[in-house]
Amino acid sequence: MIRFVEFEEQYIPQMALLLAARHRDERQRFPFLQERFEEVEEAEKRLREEMSKPYMGGLVTLRDEDVIGYLLFEYRQDPTRGRMIYVGYPSFVIHEDEHPRLARLMYTEAGAEWIRNGYFEHVLDVPVGNDELILEMLEQSFHFEQRFSALSLERYRAQPGENSLVTMKELQSDEQSILRTMASWNSMHQAKAPAWKPITTEALEQERNTFESYEGKEGTRSWVAEQDGVPVAFHLYTPADARHAMTTPDQAAVLIQAATNIELRGQGIGKSIANHSFTQMKKAGYEYIMTDWYTANHLASYFWPKLGFRCYMIRMARTVDARISWADGQ
Repeated sequence: MIRFVEFEEQYIPQMALLLAARHRDERQRFPFLQERFEEVEEAEKRLREEMSKPYMGGLVTLRDEDVIGYLLFEYRQDPTRGRMIYVGYPSFVIHEDEHPRLARLMYTEAGAEWIRNGYFEHVLDVPVGNDELILEMLEQSFHFEQRFSALSLERYRAQPGENSLVTMKELQSDEQSILRTMASWNSMHQAKAPAWKPITTEALEQERNTFESYEGKEGTRSWVAEQDGVPVAFHLYTPADARHAMTTPDQAAVLIQAATNIELRGQGIGKSIANHSFTQMKKAGYEYIMTDWYTANHLASYFWPKLGFRCYMIRMARTVDARISWADGQ
């Protein structure tokens, strides 16, 4: 007989055993993941960091007094989603010997509380290696939204088909503000079929704020591809912070943003700037490039894996019809 209880600190050591075991399994498929989290002590530290965030809650599943699963969640106010629940990469784990259906039962139990409190947007970051958990969530009406991937620069080989008409320029710190003028390129592309992502004032402001936050930041590097002296593409990188992330390798950089002028796509410009910037980042001592893209963005979903990026985590989302707050048959 199993029972669900609210998270308490006394359960963390057993939860850490589950997380460390899952991480060992994940590293069989993705060796670049941080090895130290295979150790129970490090897994426990990561869980304590997670629970120290404000507005956190948690559900623990017990069989007798043994922890067989847990679900940690954060109440958030997002600029585009509004009130939402976020479940991070280390936050949803069940014992490897348990039936995957336990994931549904835990979501059902915790989700009832979320809905009562008016949180209808549910977002999970799920390990790609955990096929059974992914399937359970798909059957609970979640959908794929975003893929997070890594590229080994050691294995990368320059892609053929470059555009010989473009030249590359690395921006200096005081030049990076020019990227804000190109902030809308990705949004404009993703507003088209089949992504159909609305270009809202809030979304554009968030894009501009992202660029502004990296201007002059130590370690940040950016390149633009120019044609006849006019920028036609850009890449923006920053060093990855591997101190607390289970999914970030050492010596990794994050490709924060990359875009090509939508009127010039399909001409090899994206390959040209990728070949150039990846080569420069490798010369700078980086071993991995990390990036992400929306799954409905069909160009990105084709382009980045073709360059060698391997997906290790997928973001899944579900929007519950808010009418359930009153149209529940009572």
